Amino acid sequence: MLTYSLRLATNYDGMVIATIPDVPEARALGRDDQEAVEQALCALEATLERYQEEGRDFPLPRSSGTLRVTTEKFGMLASA
Repeated sequence: MLTYSLRLATNYDGMVIATIPDVPEARALGRDDQEAVEQALCALEATLERYQEEGRDFPLPRSSGTLRVTTEKFGMLASA
């Protein structure tokens, strides 16, 4: 299981932007906070899948914050 800090920001048009500081390629957009978090999980998993295909190491979760996103999809690989 991998858990990363998540940051949400409301755009000028009311859309919510979700970013994961430790995985900068994983960004998402939602109509509200809940949708942005759901989309951020999809973006995180897609980005980590690409890292795996490219043979890259997964970034270590280093950022802190109260909001977090967790994926169990890559847990076995992360602890190996």
